[in-house]
Amino acid sequence: MKLSGPDLYRLLPHAGDMCLLQEVLDWESQHIVCRTQTHRDPSHPLRSASGLASIHAAEYGAQAMALHGGLQAQAHGQTNPGGYLVSLRGVKLHRNRLDDLEEALTVEARQLLADAGNMLYDFTVRTDTAVIAEGRAAVIVNSEETP
Repeated sequence: MKLSGPDLYRLLPHAGDMCLLQEVLDWESQHIVCRTQTHRDPSHPLRSASGLASIHAAEYGAQAMALHGGLQAQAHGQTNPGGYLVSLRGVKLHRNRLDDLEEALTVEARQLLADAGNMLYDFTVRTDTAVIAEGRAAVIVNSEETP
């Protein structure tokens, strides 16, 4: 199932230029594959005077996780409660910058754990020819209860 544009953006916890992913290529219960070229945008919101550092690949991974959670909730007739990124572990950056890459980025996230309060994912950001970044991210699910 491909997804892009407003249908994709409404599932992200960000708005405007901070919506970094442009297309969901495929997803299933524990895995999502997204694609984007926003890393090449000179007005990228995370870009500094020296370029877009590869550490920001973790944000791409986190947004893929958020999309996955939104798609899962939608499939069950629910609304994604959102969450907070609380840790990154085992992050490996295989280059210094993202903005000098000509190819589109493919962002994959694989859900390792999900319960009422936590989610754990592995993520990989790559081009068609190389892995750019990889790691593990933990999210605490927003559990605000109304009285």
